[in-house]
Amino acid sequence: MRGRKLVGAVAALLGGLAMPAVAAAQTAPPEGAQMSGNLEHVTRMADARGITEGKFDRVGGKNILVTTGRFGFKVYDVSDPAKPALLDTFLPPDIAEFGYWQNEDMELDTRRKLIIGALDPRHTDNPLGACPVGGSVRNPACKSGFYVISYADPTNLRQLGDFVDLPSGHTASCIQGCRYIWTGGPARRDDQDWLGPIITPDPAQPTSINNRLIGDGRPIWVTDLTNPESPEVSDEPVDVWRNDRYTDYSHDVDEDAQGIAWVSGRGGVRGYATRGWHRDPYLNRVRRATPFEPILVAGGGVAGTAQPVMLMHNSGRPTDGSVRAEGVADGNVLVATEEEFTRPCEASGKIVLSDITDSQGGEPASQSTRQNPYRMKTLDTFHPFTDTPETANPELGCSAHYFEIERSLLAAAWYGQGLRLIDIHDARDVRQVGYYRVTGTTDAAGANPSSNSWDVAFREDRRGRDLIYLFDMNRGVEVLRLRRAAAQSSAMKSVTAPSVKRDRFAPKPVGSLARTSRADGGTGLVCPLFY
Repeated sequence: MRGRKLVGAVAALLGGLAMPAVAAAQTAPPEGAQMSGNLEHVTRMADARGITEGKFDRVGGKNILVTTGRFGFKVYDVSDPAKPALLDTFLPPDIAEFGYWQNEDMELDTRRKLIIGALDPRHTDNPLGACPVGGSVRNPACKSGFYVISYADPTNLRQLGDFVDLPSGHTASCIQGCRYIWTGGPARRDDQDWLGPIITPDPAQPTSINNRLIGDGRPIWVTDLTNPESPEVSDEPVDVWRNDRYTDYSHDVDEDAQGIAWVSGRGGVRGYATRGWHRDPYLNRVRRATPFEPILVAGGGVAGTAQPVMLMHNSGRPTDGSVRAEGVADGNVLVATEEEFTRPCEASGKIVLSDITDSQGGEPASQSTRQNPYRMKTLDTFHPFTDTPETANPELGCSAHYFEIERSLLAAAWYGQGLRLIDIHDARDVRQVGYYRVTGTTDAAGANPSSNSWDVAFREDRRGRDLIYLFDMNRGVEVLRLRRAAAQSSAMKSVTAPSVKRDRFAPKPVGSLARTSRADGGTGLVCPLFY
């Protein structure tokens, strides 16, 4: 295997705690867990701490889980969900131990058995050069782009070709079955002024939640990955002019079942056709869409967010008819996450459900300006501290993050507030129907830290029962079993998680990881979008 095996401790995050080689199964919830009655705890994979994301495939008769995080990449055999087995680890040789960042929406090309691993400029190189420890979004010496790694043999991960060096690199998303990769974010480098102006909405006021910079972000660069060892990169970016005619931060891309690529970021969520003939609202003529020259067909600014800045993190458009709203055609409900860290908790990022009907054709979004803004109509929103009578420790933030939808059940990772299950069958009246959150009983270097949940995935076990995998930066992977089938979410009872006072055991950022708000873009134990 090319690259380096992971060895030793991950002291940068976990205070020097050595990780076990094999994940230990648990038969009961951990101490300090609050869990709704429709969930069962299956196991915890503690050796995956530092994780940001995980995705599944089947290789050689084994059900495997590919994970990514500060450690690089780990692959597990999860054929028996209660007894996961680590198969291999991989860290690109040009990255320092526990210095990988961030790849939070890692993609798998399950046909060619390839990992698409985005590299954010806030990583640490090996050997260390002009890019400092912890990297920087501003410093042009801090590279960004993505790696292509084969998992055809999950016991021997190997890199294919060279690192794909791009002007963006926070997330790398598959388009058209991973033949093309759209790579976006984070905030701009100092040599990217050619992308357009960066302005302060009100120069007389200090920069704040309500007065953030506009234009401080990198758009999408497109890569043709037909030949993974010889990629072809676009000369010009796409998803420009996204924030009321300012080019801004394109954070993540989610392609729906109809092939529309929804790009979330500052300025809202915009849907692009990447094939077929469509009217281009900017050119006012019909032309053929391609991944290198997509056509805006729907979406735009998002109303109903907790804050006016629309830091839209990721999205999903259900097209199977499981999510409906009275008066709205099937397929016209768009679900999106706002990422925002604001105190008190109820002012942090929400999940927002929008009606895309009047945005179709792309005309409204293309004409939106700061003086005459367009915003999609809000159907409903959800936040556990405004929609349920709940209070909790704000140490790790109360913002929504990544989610997954299984028919009408939405599972959301909510940072320090853990897992939230939301019934969205009626998009005008969404309800919390499940939760899982851990208030730690030891400090950050111990065996049972508090939740810091980043992503979530549905999976079935060998008996066809629904599993939920919760990917938690502090705790690793938590495997839960849903007692009631996801298709019956409308029959689930509404629930409220217990309130929790300030958590003295909540992990604090350590060393370079604590720099969540520095102008140089240093990272923390959360995913700040626009620093």
